[in-house]
Amino acid sequence: MYSDIKSVQLLVALLKQYSISKVVVSPGNRNVPIVHSLEQDPFFTTYSVVDERSAGFFGIGLIQRYREPVAICCTSGTAVCNYYSAIAEAYYQKLPLLVISADRNPYYLNQDEEQMVPQTEGFTKVTKAIVNLPMCRDTADERVCYRKICEAILELNHHGCGPVQINVPMETQISSFHTPELPDIRAIQRHHLDEDWSALADMLRAHKVLVLYGQASPLSAEDTSLVEEFARKTGAVIAVDVLSNLQCAGTIPTFHLSRVITEEFFIQNLKPDIVITLNSGYITYIRRYLKCSKATMAHWAVNENGNITDTFQCISDVFEASPLEFMKKIAETIVEKIPEENDYYLTWKEQVNKLDADTAAIPYSNLLLAREFCGVLPKHSKLHVANSSSVRMIAHFDLDPSVEVFCNRGTNGIDGSVSAYVAMAATSDVPAYLLVGDLSFFYDMNALWNNYISPNMRIVLNNNAGATLFHYTVGKENVPTLNQNIAAEHNATAKGWVESRGFDYLAVNCESELKTAMDELSKSTRDKPLFVEVFTDKESDACVLRKFYEGDTRKAPKDVGKAILKSIFSR
Repeated sequence: MYSDIKSVQLLVALLKQYSISKVVVSPGNRNVPIVHSLEQDPFFTTYSVVDERSAGFFGIGLIQRYREPVAICCTSGTAVCNYYSAIAEAYYQKLPLLVISADRNPYYLNQDEEQMVPQTEGFTKVTKAIVNLPMCRDTADERVCYRKICEAILELNHHGCGPVQINVPMETQISSFHTPELPDIRAIQRHHLDEDWSALADMLRAHKVLVLYGQASPLSAEDTSLVEEFARKTGAVIAVDVLSNLQCAGTIPTFHLSRVITEEFFIQNLKPDIVITLNSGYITYIRRYLKCSKATMAHWAVNENGNITDTFQCISDVFEASPLEFMKKIAETIVEKIPEENDYYLTWKEQVNKLDADTAAIPYSNLLLAREFCGVLPKHSKLHVANSSSVRMIAHFDLDPSVEVFCNRGTNGIDGSVSAYVAMAATSDVPAYLLVGDLSFFYDMNALWNNYISPNMRIVLNNNAGATLFHYTVGKENVPTLNQNIAAEHNATAKGWVESRGFDYLAVNCESELKTAMDELSKSTRDKPLFVEVFTDKESDACVLRKFYEGDTRKAPKDVGKAILKSIFSR
């Protein structure tokens, strides 16, 4: 029987998955759940060494003898401190020594409780990684615990070998042992370019594969052809959005679709067997449905540093490669391509085609601004989009593939969009555009207070006197005081400021004025930079957006954010 403590079960199960069978144990109360679980399982060979100083070096001797990772395990308190000499030796010898330290509940640290010292800080200079497991009280804790254990063990021989510490806090000193079997889990695997990927490529060909291709710079023609070859040979659907800067065979723009389909519709019609994440900074709402599908889906994460990014709580494999290196390796491994038009791709394409409804009826609003704006950008121009509503608005509409799109999407903050744009525009010799909301612009208005204003700048400010987002997700019907603080209502205009900085200024208050402004924006050359301030009403903007989604049978009745916020404010 194994310990009933979930973190201990996961630890023991993953030690088996990663074939770490030799453990040097030292006596104590706190590590009894770990030690007894190990000694009850015939997979493990335990070595009892009382003195932790000696136990650490005993583990080093086993590594030298068997040339494989070895674990050492002790109780809490100063017992852990006694490992330092051996850990330092393992670090400089580059030996895969896994240090498992039992610990008490971290809430008791520095509260006059016995056998409590900071156990995850003493080895920071002589370990490759240190993880502190959570107290597993629910499935979310268990998932974090699983990921952290995998991260630690994989680091033992990642870019060279070295020691790693796993700290295991536990509430009780001695647990009950009533668990007959360990959790049925698969260890996360890390793959490298020098491995044989034949079995992995066969898996892709045999399953429905969705690739989330996030924010990225435009690709060369040669690299775009590589993406198309990968899609043809694997049959994968490559989900892109406006920040992907990628439009080619095999890609599907998913943002608009992700806003109107329901979870049930997605699971029944579009759910993949394997989802592959490339790059980051996704704006598609498909992510929320993928999280709901984690029980029957595998996640392959591709990143150059080999980090474990468990976005959907179902990660199974990590590929230490760039997106292009990954796709090239897979494409080279597969000799024959699958049929030109596979069923999974056609299913996605059919759903996206249904979105090509009549958009001519969009009334004057920030959504109409986004549509008209996307239609006038000259080929080979550059576009910076402010985060939040601005980037989501333009994601509904097509841009010419030659337009390069930028956005501060790394942290999803509204600050710095104007500053980043000014730097990009000032160093470019093509028309450079910025679409920005009022709160983002006024937050960063000092970005125009420098000597880098150039004639190629075209700034479009959507000024609806506050944050439209909260009128869509929350609504005044739920929070009557919405405008006062949450939506930050104001009556500011940019006219005086931008004119003082040398911009030609146009104000837009209706659809006819919007058309005139778009004509000006479409001009490739100007003597002076242009600033267009488009005034709309935030409540009307939110209403237009809701109606934009109406009539689609796949549509969820309420936006997810609105449902969550409504439940909070109704308490």
